[in-house]
Amino acid sequence: MQLSPAERQATAQLLGYEADTAGRIMTLELISLKENLTVSQALERIRNLANASEMIYYLYVMDAARRLTGIVSLRELVTSQPEQIIGEIMTRDVIFVHTDTDQEEVARLIQRYDFLAVPVVDREQRLVGIVTVDDVIDILQQETTEDIYALGGGVQSGGDNYFQMNLLEIARKRVVWLLVLLITNTVTGTIIKSQEDLLAKVVALTAFIPLLTGTGGNVGAQSSTVVIRGMNTDEIRSLGALQVISREAIAGALLGGMLGTIATVWAYFLQGRLEVAIAVGTSLVAISILASISGSALPFLFRYLRLDPALMSAPFITTAVDVVGVLIYFNLARVILKL
Repeated sequence: MQLSPAERQATAQLLGYEADTAGRIMTLELISLKENLTVSQALERIRNLANASEMIYYLYVMDAARRLTGIVSLRELVTSQPEQIIGEIMTRDVIFVHTDTDQEEVARLIQRYDFLAVPVVDREQRLVGIVTVDDVIDILQQETTEDIYALGGGVQSGGDNYFQMNLLEIARKRVVWLLVLLITNTVTGTIIKSQEDLLAKVVALTAFIPLLTGTGGNVGAQSSTVVIRGMNTDEIRSLGALQVISREAIAGALLGGMLGTIATVWAYFLQGRLEVAIAVGTSLVAISILASISGSALPFLFRYLRLDPALMSAPFITTAVDVVGVLIYFNLARVILKL
């Protein structure tokens, strides 16, 4: 299907903006008004342009230089007197975004204020378009999909349908992170091998390694998930990084206390050695605190480095906690068992 001259011009204008910005996703179809129009004149203008505009519920007021000066809703027009001037009823405190505003920020703005649309202005504050709520829904779906793929350990489709991609391409995308995790896991094996003398004396310690590393990885994954989600929804905007990490550390301590108590009883029931049971329970408390701190702090570090926090995914954190958790376990066991 061929584009009309007007559609080609609009497409060229939108493609002039960077990808994933308000300028790229905005629509040029809007109804603008002048301050000196009367309500009856404004309603007549809406009737004439309604079919050519995507959004008629918000009307944007501009001056002679096309600078955005106010906004008036269709509801306000209908309930006002026909002879009233637009400048008298419009809202001058307008929330807007710039053409280079990131599309995620636009989506959060519309979500926060329950807008149906938000105006887009250029550097000279001239109105150039609007982003509507249906565009935002598409953005949220796209961004959520990207985050889920990243949380899966680098499984990213680049916007393509994952289940329609070539299997070789899928394997190429997934193998990088899996290789990183494989190499990291060899470090855990090296640490265990270095503790052969301890394990030879107390073989029972070996049975609880999977329990400790698995629990630590799960606790860290939970912390990273809630922090990354909070970053995406701006729920932690009012909290500083230190406050968020402190909250998760306390939560980790509480979880560790509960799980450690259960693990101590269970270990004693299985092995019948109080020292081993205490070593397991104490280690689980320490690992839970470490996992919570790591899971909440690393996404902030990634964001500071201008990397995607979602890349600090559950598999990566799980592997990192495994390495340090095993070290904690063996060192605490040596102290408690006096070996």
